[in-house]
Amino acid sequence: MAFTGKGIVERLRFKQIIILLAGLAVLLFFLNSAGSLKNKNFAFADTSNLSGYAWSDNIGWVSLSGSNYGLTMDTNGKLSGYAWSDNIGWITANESELSGCPANPCRAKFNGNALTGWLRALSYGGGWDGWISLSGSGYGVTQDVNGTLSGYAWGSDVVGWLDFSLASGPSCTPVYSCSGTQTILYTDSFCQTTTYATCTAPAFCSSGSSACLYPQPSFISSVGFTGHLQLLPSLLSSGDTTQVHWEVSNVTSCTVTGTNGDSWTGLSSGASGQTSSAITGQTTYTLTCAAYAGVTPATLSEIQTVNIIPIFEEL
Repeated sequence: MAFTGKGIVERLRFKQIIILLAGLAVLLFFLNSAGSLKNKNFAFADTSNLSGYAWSDNIGWVSLSGSNYGLTMDTNGKLSGYAWSDNIGWITANESELSGCPANPCRAKFNGNALTGWLRALSYGGGWDGWISLSGSGYGVTQDVNGTLSGYAWGSDVVGWLDFSLASGPSCTPVYSCSGTQTILYTDSFCQTTTYATCTAPAFCSSGSSACLYPQPSFISSVGFTGHLQLLPSLLSSGDTTQVHWEVSNVTSCTVTGTNGDSWTGLSSGASGQTSSAITGQTTYTLTCAAYAGVTPATLSEIQTVNIIPIFEEL
């Protein structure tokens, strides 16, 4: 692997001096801070943890997690927390401690499967800035779909190349979920969550589905009416009329037709109903409504019949 920056031979030549200086810097840092980092409250949010170790030929192992510390990633891919090195102490990923980095963006973050931004050793000083670059020209740290990390970060002369091949990042089973009733979220295999789609009412989000779903057709009842197709009266004298009632929701269209040629469209007949033409014989009315896309069944249909009162003649 070809690396940029100072040559490896030159770094190894000064390795012992560098580690000694780094050790002195760590000692001064802890004396000046009076042990404040050891007493730091490492509170974790609802995030995913990085684990394992990174290796540097200069400073040795860097632990990415422990019993009361660790690097974590939120659902937007942003890192926070601390890693630990026995030689240079705490290494921060907290955005508040990364301002003034050599090049933007400063915050440590997974963009897809690649780490970007910076880490910083908190023992910096004495001419050493403590910065560790997570990506650059010809190098970087990436994660595969199983969560395994690979590649290198660069920490200048003190840290040198930091190999992440024995570390793991967060790994998730891709899933669709909901934020409220209208927003579909997607969490990918790298545990990063993004907005996948926004549903427009009456469509709604259902956990596990990547598509906006629509409700089943329903009937709206009111005083004296069921919302279903009703003929009032349904038994009448020849030549009389009937009022045709219906009111349906969660459909795109409705049509009512009669075998006598009557026809109306709309989701509702209105409060007073639609007046039929003169009924002179048995007449059948059919209500047909189209459901929203993806709803099963695709159509709703009801049938009602109005009959003529028979006339009895005495023989």
